[in-house]
Amino acid sequence: SVGGYTLFLNHHLISWRTKKQQTISHSTTKAEYKSLSDASKEILWFQQLLREINLEIPSSIPTLYNDNKGAINLAHSNINHNGFKTKHMDIKFHFIRDLIKNQKLELFYVSTHLMAADFLTKAGGCRNPESSRSLNKFLF
Repeated sequence: SVGGYTLFLNHHLISWRTKKQQTISHSTTKAEYKSLSDASKEILWFQQLLREINLEIPSSIPTLYNDNKGAINLAHSNINHNGFKTKHMDIKFHFIRDLIKNQKLELFYVSTHLMAADFLTKAGGCRNPESSRSLNKFLF
C-alpha cells in the first residue's frame, strides 16, 4: 500500500511525502491508520522545528484530514483494540490516540474527492476534477 500526506501552514504547502508501506496491511483501515501515524509525526516534527527557530506557532490545534472512516474511528477509540483485526498492529501506530486525547491534534473525515494528498497515492495522479481543484486552491 502507498501512503502519502501533504502538510499545509496557513493554506501553503510546506511538506509532502509519499511512501510505499514496509508492511502488508490486510485492510485499507490499517493502511490508512499507518499513514495517519506518519502524518502526525511530521506535524509534531514541524511544530518542534518552528519552536527551535523561534517562529510563532499557530495557536490552533493542528488538523489532520483522512478519507477512511474506519481509520478515524480507530484513532478516536478509547478501547484497547486487541481484537483479531487490530491485535497485530504495532504499538507505534497507536500514539495518535494520545495526541487526539490530549488535544495536540484534531482528526476529521474529508471526502475522497476533496483530499489534497490524493495525487500522491494514486498511480494516475489527480483524476478527479474536484480533487485537482482542491489541490490547486492550496498551490496557486
